[in-house]
Amino acid sequence: MVRISLKTWLTSLPLQDDGHLLIGATGHLRLSAAERAAVTAKLRNEALPTLVDRASPHRVSLVTGLAPGADLLFKQVSSQWLREIGIPFDTVALLPVPVPVLIDDWVARLNEQSVALEPATIESVRDGIEEQLARCAVVVDLVPAGPADPQLTDGGFRQHQYRQLAACLAEQSDVLVAILRPGRSGLPGGAAEVVNWRRRPARIPAELSTLHLRRPPASGRPLLLIDPSIAAPEPQARLDSDAASSSGGIESALHDPLQQALIDCRAALKAGNYLLCHDLAERARADGLRSRELDHLALLSLANAGSTQLALRRYRELGVGGEAGDPYNVEEWLSLKGRLLKDLALAAPPDKAPALFVESGRVYAQAFDHAQGYFPGINAATMLMLGGRGPEALVLARRVLASLEALDGDTAPSDAEHYYRAVTEAEAALLLGSLERVRGALARAAQWQPGNVNALSRTSAQLRLICRHLGHDESHLDALRVPPVLFVPAAGIGTEPALPDEASFVCIGLDGLRELDIAEHYSARGIRVHLVLPAVREQLVEEWLRRHGCAVAGRLQRYLDSGAECSIAQGFLEREAEWRAAYVSATACGLSRLEARRIGAGWHDLGHPDGVQQANAACGCSAPLPPRSGVGADGRPESRRLVGTLFADFAGYSRLGDEEQPVFQEVLIGGIAAALAEHQPRILLQHTWGDAVHVVTDDAETTARIADRIHGIVERARGGLGGMLEKLELRLSAHYAPVFEGIDPVEGTTTYFGSQLSFAARVEPVTPPGMIFVTEAFAARLMLEAPDRYAAEYAGEIELAKRYGKYRLYSLRRGEISV
Repeated sequence: MVRISLKTWLTSLPLQDDGHLLIGATGHLRLSAAERAAVTAKLRNEALPTLVDRASPHRVSLVTGLAPGADLLFKQVSSQWLREIGIPFDTVALLPVPVPVLIDDWVARLNEQSVALEPATIESVRDGIEEQLARCAVVVDLVPAGPADPQLTDGGFRQHQYRQLAACLAEQSDVLVAILRPGRSGLPGGAAEVVNWRRRPARIPAELSTLHLRRPPASGRPLLLIDPSIAAPEPQARLDSDAASSSGGIESALHDPLQQALIDCRAALKAGNYLLCHDLAERARADGLRSRELDHLALLSLANAGSTQLALRRYRELGVGGEAGDPYNVEEWLSLKGRLLKDLALAAPPDKAPALFVESGRVYAQAFDHAQGYFPGINAATMLMLGGRGPEALVLARRVLASLEALDGDTAPSDAEHYYRAVTEAEAALLLGSLERVRGALARAAQWQPGNVNALSRTSAQLRLICRHLGHDESHLDALRVPPVLFVPAAGIGTEPALPDEASFVCIGLDGLRELDIAEHYSARGIRVHLVLPAVREQLVEEWLRRHGCAVAGRLQRYLDSGAECSIAQGFLEREAEWRAAYVSATACGLSRLEARRIGAGWHDLGHPDGVQQANAACGCSAPLPPRSGVGADGRPESRRLVGTLFADFAGYSRLGDEEQPVFQEVLIGGIAAALAEHQPRILLQHTWGDAVHVVTDDAETTARIADRIHGIVERARGGLGGMLEKLELRLSAHYAPVFEGIDPVEGTTTYFGSQLSFAARVEPVTPPGMIFVTEAFAARLMLEAPDRYAAEYAGEIELAKRYGKYRLYSLRRGEISV
C-alpha cells in the first residue's frame, strides 16, 4: 500500500485512451440486507459486464471513499468479479478524513436519522474499513498538509473534505457508479451531490475542482445509477449495450436525459418543492422527453401545490385513466383522479363536498379492486367516510388491514415501503377507532421518512381531516409532525439568533452576510432554502463586492452558483436600499406563509421575539410600505410607491361585428365599470381602450377583489348574450411591484409608469381564458393582506408574452371566507 497526495496521484494517472479504466463509486451509507443483495446482483450481472464490454480495458482502477455502506460493498463485489474474469485491477481509497473521524461522522449521521447502532456493529464496520484499506494499492490522503487535528473538530472543514472527495469522483472517474435510491437529495458532499456534479460539472465550486491537475476527456464518461430498492432481474450470461440502459434498476448506462429528469423531479417532490418538480417536468416535456411517469409527476406536483382545477383539466387533456394490460396506468392514474376529486371536495362548499368525497372514494375503490394496492384502498375508505358512507368505509378499512397483514412475509421492504405501510395501518386504525394502534403505527412510520416533507405533509393533512370528522383528539398524531417553515427577514434579526435545529423549508430575505450565513447553515443540513434577492444575481454580486469585499462576494457567488432556489425583487433602484429591504422581507414572509399553508406545517418568524407564530398571524411585514419620495439620478424629484396592478382583456373580441359592439360596451364594459365603482377609494388609476382594462390600486387585496368581482360579473352576463358575445372569454392578470407616480404630460392627470407595468402587461396574454393569473410577488403579498380570503394556486413557470422570459405564475381563486 502506498499513501500519496491527491496531486501526486492525479498527475500520474493514465487516461482511458491508454486502455486504463477508472471506475469511481458512491452511494448510501446504509443498505438493508435486501438492498445489498440487489446491488450485488446488478453489479455482477449487469453493470460490470456492460462496462467491460464497452471499454475493453487492459487494466481497471476501482476508486471509492471507503465509506460504510455502498462504497465498501462496491469495492468488495467489483474486486471479486474482476478477479474471477481475469482483468488486472487495483483499488484506490480517497480518504477525505482519517478513518476514526469517518466512522464518527457515519455514526452521527445515522443518529440524526434516529438509527441507533450497537457498539459491536460500529466495531465491525471499523474493522471492515481497516481491512479494505489494507488491501488498497493506493491510499490518497485528501487532508491538506500541515496540522490537521485542530481542523478535524470543525464540522465545516470536514464537510469541505467530503465535498472535495465528491468533486474528485465527479470529475475524474471514467465511469461513475452511484448506488442511490430515487429522490434522495442528501447533504453536501454526499452521493446525490456527486451525481449532480457529474451531470452538471459547471456547478462544482472552483476551489474544489481537480481539473487543473488532470483533465479527462469531456465526452464518453458514463454515469450508472443503481436503485438498490428495486430487485434485480434474473441473471443473464451477457448484456448488450442497449440492455444496460433499461433493465433491473440500472437506470442509465449513458447520460439518459429522461431518467435524469425523472430523478430530479422525484427528488424535488420528496423535498416538498412542488413548484420545482412541476417546472422540471414541464422543461423536460418542452425538450421533447415523453413518458407517462413524467406526465404523472407534472400533474401530481400541480395537485400538491394546490392547483386542483388546472391539474384536473390537464389530466383530462392527456386522455389518461388506465389502459388495458398496463397495471401502472390503471392504478396510478385512477389514484391520481381520485386525489384530484378529493381536493375538489376539500375546497367545495359544505353542501357539495360529501358528493365529491363519495365520487373520489368510488374512483379510488376502482383502483383498489384492480390491483389490491393498499394506497388506493385506504384512500377509498377515508373518502367514503368523509362522504357519509361510514359502513362502507369500515369494511374497506378492514380489507386494507388484511392486505397489509398479507405482506408481512415479503422480503425486507425499502424505507419508503416501511413508511407507507405503517401510515396506512394508522389511517385504517383511525377510521376503526383503534387509537392505541394509531399511535404505535405512527411512531414506527416516523423512523422511516424523517426528511420526506411531501410524504409527511400529505399524511398529516389526511389524518387530521379524519380526526376532525370523527371527533378524535389530534394529539394522537403527534409522532408524525411536519418540521416547521422558517422565515428569516432581511436585516431583521440579531447577530446570533437561536437557529432551530429542524425545518422543512427556510425562506430568507437576503440583505447581508448574516442571512447568507443562515442560508449556508441550513443548506449544509440538506434543508430546502429559498432566497428572495434584492436584485438580479449579477447586480447583487457587484453590490456585495463594493459593500463587503471580494471574499464575501465570492461566497455569495458560490452559493448562488450551487443551484440556490431564488426569487428576485424586481423594479427597484439601487438608491432604494432600505425600501427595497422592507419589500424583500415582506415577500419572503408571504412566500414562507404560502409554503407553511401548502404543506400543513408550523410557521416560525426568526425576527419575532417569540419565534413561533401561526401562518396567518399579523406581523410587521403585513403593514403596507409607505410611498417613497426622493431625488432621482438627474436631480429631479421622484415619487415611488408599491401598487397592485390589473390587466384584463377578452379573448375573441376581434371577431365581434359592429352590431355587437354597443352591447359589449353596455353590458360587459358597463359591468366592469360597476365593479370598479365599488372600490373607488383604493383605486389609483383606471383606464380602458377597446376590450382592454388597466387598473392600479394601492394594495394587492383590492386588486384581487376587483379581479374576482369582474370575473363573476362577466361570467354571469355572458350567459344571457348570444352570438360571438356569448363566446368571449375574459383573461385577467395581476402583479404587485414598485412604480413611478407622476403627471401624464398629454392628459394632465396622475399616472403610473415603470418597467413593472410593462412586465405585468406581459402576463395577461398567457393567462388561459376564464382564469386569473397572478405573479409570485402578488401571491406573496396577498398572503399577508388577505390570507384567508383568497388562495393562490401554482400554475407553473410560464413563458410570458413578447419573449419576456419564464416566470412563476399562480392562479387566483377565493379562499374559505366569502368575499
